[in-house]
Amino acid sequence: MDEFHTVPNRPPPGPFRGGLAGLVAGVLLGSLWAYADREVAIAVSLVVAGLVAALAAGVPGWRPFAVALLAVAVLSCAGLIWLG
Repeated sequence: MDEFHTVPNRPPPGPFRGGLAGLVAGVLLGSLWAYADREVAIAVSLVVAGLVAALAAGVPGWRPFAVALLAVAVLSCAGLIWLG
């Protein structure tokens, strides 16, 4: 039996999936900024920002995912705070 398994070469996810992840991240961040402790909101915001920076700068082909994640997260977070 072969020890090494071949992993199929799949294309990176595009902006649609990044937008869905951004929507989830934005709702989480918006609810944290609106209702939770400020230190928790800052910490989670920095984690999401670090994820976006790592994806945009370090992983080739993942920039559309990262840009969509950032854009939708900012818009949904701001919208949730503005509505709430």
